[in-house]
Amino acid sequence: MPLDRFYRRAEKAGSWYPDDAAELGAVIDHFLATAGDYSGAPVVAGVVPHAGLRFSGATAAKTFAALRPTNPATIVIFGAVHTQNLRIPALWTAGEWDSPLGRATVDAPLAAKLLAAGWGEDNPQPHYGDNAIELQIPFIRRVFPHAKILPVAVPPSAAAADWGARFAAFAHNENLTADLAVIASTDLTHYGRPYGLTPVVGAAALEWSKKNDRRLLASVQNFAAEKIVPLAAADASACGAGALAAATAYARALGATPAELLAHTTSYEVQPDGEPSMFVGYAALIWRAGKSN
Repeated sequence: MPLDRFYRRAEKAGSWYPDDAAELGAVIDHFLATAGDYSGAPVVAGVVPHAGLRFSGATAAKTFAALRPTNPATIVIFGAVHTQNLRIPALWTAGEWDSPLGRATVDAPLAAKLLAAGWGEDNPQPHYGDNAIELQIPFIRRVFPHAKILPVAVPPSAAAADWGARFAAFAHNENLTADLAVIASTDLTHYGRPYGLTPVVGAAALEWSKKNDRRLLASVQNFAAEKIVPLAAADASACGAGALAAATAYARALGATPAELLAHTTSYEVQPDGEPSMFVGYAALIWRAGKSN
């Protein structure tokens, strides 16, 4: 099937999440209903995982549930990059992303303004075949059916934090901060032989992995955006370190309150099977608007 730069089909539907609209909607509704109450100041940014829905959906739902009262007009998705090496953020600049729950429209005017400001590049290629952003579309369609999206693949570059800060300055200068929400899509430590990471084995593996995650999460909660990419590179604690660093810097530049950790778990804890030998970490975090926002 030829690739269409204005239409991103739901490539993972039927495998990573249900391809039947009624079934998918019911699963997401269940996750949202059990996500908890996160009332408070408006949420300006958040972090979500992007594994198969049965593993990471309950964690992701907490971030979307917390974001729901804010009701952003556009959700900017900073995604991990699994498919290509990138130099700068790659924007999907127009068209639609499909899902069993309907199509999400890309905020083309916002993309055009960003490109004109010299932020990122118009490059749909890394978005094909990648799950990091696609897994968020069903949640967005269910929770924010009228919201537009701006998919951005953010490489794990040393400049990632700067890109986040520059995006915040752009949004502020364009008076867009009240209409936007940013979410970073990343999973955490990938433990197991297939991932090439087995520093300890057996029952101790789970605690080792969560401790590995917690070092990275502490950098997020401390607004240490510049430390995120090098830390993740050193200890393999995130697959979307660029996205995470950019979102952290964005929230910091807006004067947001420190990140709230809503959930931190692993695929093993969601679906245990024997002794832990291969699993992935997930976290949900949010940043709320500060008093100056």
